[in-house]
Amino acid sequence: MFPPRSLAMSPPHESFWTMSRWPLPVLPLFLAGVLSTLGAQAIPPPPESFDGETIRCQRAGSAATVLICRDAELTAIDVQLRQAFRRLRDDASLKQPERVALMEDQRRWVETMDECWRAQESLRTCVKSSQQQRLRQLDSLAMPLRLMPRKQ
Repeated sequence: MFPPRSLAMSPPHESFWTMSRWPLPVLPLFLAGVLSTLGAQAIPPPPESFDGETIRCQRAGSAATVLICRDAELTAIDVQLRQAFRRLRDDASLKQPERVALMEDQRRWVETMDECWRAQESLRTCVKSSQQQRLRQLDSLAMPLRLMPRKQ
């Protein structure tokens, strides 16, 4: 009934123990892989590096960024947003505190748009609505600057 005593008491096969241990070269590779994924998480850029660009298709980004990069209509709206933002940011009549506030407002808007994946509506609907609303905001901010007389 029972296995012979010689089989029951024999130590486990040697290859079992060597296979269960990680060879030394595997550990650094494993740690490098784990650490490299930590940097890939969506972290907003530090204030000094944010230039107001809404998307960067060259880098992996949020679901909203990927959608904008793949959708011609959303890309066209993003180009309009970029142009409107640059015109406003680069306007000579805009004072430094206003320029800083504009940059911070733009950063908050980008972060909010990147959260569209949480919306109950479709991602595309949320992103497009957010883009159109921001374009109207930038245009309304630029209107008083267009009406002000230029300093010479």
